[in-house]
Amino acid sequence: MQKLKFLKVVIILFFQMERNSKIQALVLHVKQIGENNRLVTFLSVEKGVFTAVLYGGPKSKLRSLVSPYHFGNLWIYTDKVKNSTKITDFEVIKYHSEIRENLYKNWCASFCAELVIKTEASGENEKCFRLANAFLDGISISSEDECRIAILRFIWRYLDLMGLQPECKCCVHCEEGLDKSAFYSSLDDGFICEDCSLQNETTSANPNVGQFHLSSSAIAFLQSVTYLSAKEARNVPLRYSDSSELHEFLFFLIDTATEHKLKTLILEQSLR
Repeated sequence: MQKLKFLKVVIILFFQMERNSKIQALVLHVKQIGENNRLVTFLSVEKGVFTAVLYGGPKSKLRSLVSPYHFGNLWIYTDKVKNSTKITDFEVIKYHSEIRENLYKNWCASFCAELVIKTEASGENEKCFRLANAFLDGISISSEDECRIAILRFIWRYLDLMGLQPECKCCVHCEEGLDKSAFYSSLDDGFICEDCSLQNETTSANPNVGQFHLSSSAIAFLQSVTYLSAKEARNVPLRYSDSSELHEFLFFLIDTATEHKLKTLILEQSLR
C-alpha cells in the first residue's frame, strides 16, 4: 500500500515537472486579448517561436516585465489537455530600454521581431535566437547611423539562416573572384562580374526585374559579413552611396524571401 502511494506521488510530481518549465526567452510581440489578458509571442532555443497567455489586469507586475524586446528567464505552465500555455513568472535580464527611445531603433527591433515570427525562426531556433538577441543588443548601444548599417548586416545574415543568401565570393558565370563592382541577377540567383556583364547586353541595374548594380566596396562589405567575425565585420567602413545600394538590394531580397510584404517594410519607407 505504501509503495502504491509512493508511486502515485512520483507520477504526480512527474507531470507537474512536465507542465511547469523554465526557459530563457525573448519577447517578440504582445497582443491584447479581452480586457485584462495578453497573448505574448516569444522566441527561445527550446520552443522556437511560440505564444503564451499573460493573465492579469493593469495591477499585475508581469504586465510591465513582459514587454517587447525584453529578454530573460521565463516560467510557463503548459496544459497539454487544453493545449494552452500561460506565463507564471518572468525575470528580465535585458530590458533594451534604449530601443524605445529612438524611432529608427524601434523600427529595427519591430522588423526583426516580425521577420522571426513570419519565418518561424527559419527552423533554426538556436541560430535565430543568437542572431536576434545579438542584433537587439547591438542596436541598443549604437547610434542611429550605426543602426542603419547594422540592419544591413542583420538582413544578410538572416538570409543565410534561411538558406537564401547568394554567393558573394565569385561570379556565377565564370567563377572568378569578385574584386570589382558586379551585378546581382535574381534570374541567376547570384552575382555577375563586370567582364561577364559586358558580354550580356541585357545586364543592367533594374530593381523591378531583380537586377542590382553593387560597387566593389559594397561587395566587399557583404563578403566581410559572410567570412569575417562579427567584430571584424563591424569595423569595415561603408560609404553612404554604398549603403543606399545595399539597402535597395537587401530589402528586395528579404521581401522576396518572405513572399508577402512585411508590415514593417511598408512603414520603413516613411523613415528614410
